[in-house]
Amino acid sequence: MFLSEVNQRMKSLAIASLLLVSITAHAGYDLGRAAYQHGDYATALREFTSEAARGDVRSQNNLGVMYEKGQGVSVDHARALGWYRKAAKQGFAPAQTSVGYFYAEGLAVTRDYAQALNWYRKAADQNFAQAQNNIGALYENGRGVTPDLSQAVAWYRKAADQGLASGQTNLGYLYARGKGVPKDDVMAVDLYRKAAEQNYALAQNNLGFMTAEGRGVQQDFASAADWYKKAGVQKLGLAQFNLARLFEDGKGVTQSEAQAFSWFKQAAEAGYKPAMRKLTQVYTRGLLGQKIDADTARYWADKAQ
Repeated sequence: MFLSEVNQRMKSLAIASLLLVSITAHAGYDLGRAAYQHGDYATALREFTSEAARGDVRSQNNLGVMYEKGQGVSVDHARALGWYRKAAKQGFAPAQTSVGYFYAEGLAVTRDYAQALNWYRKAADQNFAQAQNNIGALYENGRGVTPDLSQAVAWYRKAADQGLASGQTNLGYLYARGKGVPKDDVMAVDLYRKAAEQNYALAQNNLGFMTAEGRGVQQDFASAADWYKKAGVQKLGLAQFNLARLFEDGKGVTQSEAQAFSWFKQAAEAGYKPAMRKLTQVYTRGLLGQKIDADTARYWADKAQ
């Protein structure tokens, strides 16, 4: 199935990760970057902090990433936003996008889609693909703007044309649904495949769905299972759920209640509510090789609420 819940689709709006841009850097920045790549977050934090104090935008942005993700430090959205703002005010597009994201998600600030759009536009004006994608999502979902699918398509296409996996996936979704563009499964599959080949989990799941359904591509449950698994190992609950269903039904894979249960459980633990409801049924009725367990059934039922 497609990722149908808006909130889950919005998770595809990944904020810019640590940028390794090829600009002449201070030695401290280079040391920090090398340390970060090797997982030495203490050294990275020290070097980035030193360079950030000198006004280096990349170091400021990277400190934002580390505080946001809790790399070498405790997760601290307020400090992350503070560093992103410093870089954003210097016109650094990745940081501008992250400030916009924080406003869109209400992280360390009151949620404000108008502010999100303002910051995204600053970065999009510099042709930064992630910001273009995020503007597309605002228009698709009518967040801070009047819903406008033609605008969503235009912004997603700008990002997709630059090879951004999330932009390709979101544009593919609109083609698959015929939203803002004529329905075109072949185009959707092409876009999903481009993103899936970049190891983008949501695209891998959606390509698996199209393949299982035979939409825009020849039906092939074994291939669908492969795509679901690629996304599943990245802990995308939707893909784990879809793979579990194939194991349950024996489509494209050898039928296995044990494998079905394992993937349903992983999907539930990843926060995917249909999987939680499935486990409620499993423990209520004693399915997939599990014993009836009222307490566990109640636990998953409560989680699903």
